[in-house]
Parts: sequence; structure tokens; C-alpha cells
Amino acid sequence: MVKGPMAKSIVLTLLTAGLTFGATFFSGGGLLASSFGEAELGRLAKGEVIVQVDPVPRNGNEWVEAAILIDAAAEPIWKLINDCGQTPQFIPGLKSCRVLHQDGTGDLIEHRMQISRLLPEVKYVFRAEYQRNRRIDFKRTSGDLKEFEGSWVLESVHGGKPQTLVVYSVFLDAGFLLPQWAMQLLLRQDLPGVLTALRNRIATLPKE
Repeated sequence: MVKGPMAKSIVLTLLTAGLTFGATFFSGGGLLASSFGEAELGRLAKGEVIVQVDPVPRNGNEWVEAAILIDAAAEPIWKLINDCGQTPQFIPGLKSCRVLHQDGTGDLIEHRMQISRLLPEVKYVFRAEYQRNRRIDFKRTSGDLKEFEGSWVLESVHGGKPQTLVVYSVFLDAGFLLPQWAMQLLLRQDLPGVLTALRNRIATLPKE
């Protein structure tokens, strides 16, 4: 955990970088880094995960968004979150991930997931589209979930060492399986664990 002058330096870097994040993060929805106050940026610099509900509903839906600062360049993070074989290691309840189809702009992916121990396992298919090392947008195409849509955004933070701000945004409607308020509560509880597990997994990778 970063403390003292180093944490203050990272906060200043994030504040400066936040001035340019808007165009990147709103190219299709996602957390605006400049919406963080200095207190939130300080928490990120100390290693905390920030979770919030998007204050501006999209198509009437409230998205849950989480952010973390990882001590690594964007490329190894990108490779990990796009590796179907490894994603079950840091996404709670994800039983399997399978790429069904690939084309020039994206993939069709199938997930089997246990959303809650009290609910049956669900299977759904979504399309993911990519901006390499920067952004993944995904949206449900079929399966048990009523709606599933979101994004991963990776933004390099320029400072003394490679760091990447990772923002995960999601709206998930399980339909009759779970009321929306309960789903939102589950997401707010689970997303810090997802991003922390991602950071921990990145820390174990050999340095390139």
C-alpha cells in the first residue's frame, strides 16, 4: 500500500490525467475519471477499490462502476481479462468461459455463472468488441439473463512507474431470478473482489 509523499504524487498524476479522460471514457459509456474527487483519487493511490452507482442512468438503467489502480502497464492486464481460460480465476461465480466465434471486430463469448448460491446456474452469450489495450464493450445476445451490458476501460497513468487505471462498468438484469435492487447490491459487494483479484493475479505474472 502506497503512503506518504509517493501517494500524494500519484494523486497529482491522476488529477492531471483526469483532465484528458473524458473523451476516452465516454465514447460509449463508462466512468469519467474526472468525476472522482481528490479524496477518491487518494483512495485509489492507496490501493483501494472505488465502487459507485453511475449518477446518470443510461437508458433508464443504473450501472454499477468500480475502479482500481494497478502497478502494471495496460498490455498484461489486457491479455489477462481477454484470456477465457483465466477469467474464472478472478470473477466470482464464473464457472466457464468459451469463445464461440471471432471476427475482425469482436468475439461471441459464452459464460456459465453462479450469480448466487441461492440461485440456479445461468448461461448467457454476449458480444465483446475491442479497442486494443484500451477498452472492451460487451452486450448480451442470448441466454438466461434479461440484460447484461458493460465495459472494461484501461487508462495508462504516466508517472515514475507503469500504472493503469482499470474501470469496470456493468448493468445486469437477471429477470425473474433476482430483483434489480438485489442484483445491484450483489454487484457492489462483488466488484471490489473482482478487481482486487485481477490486481493480485497481475502481480504474480513474470515481468516482461
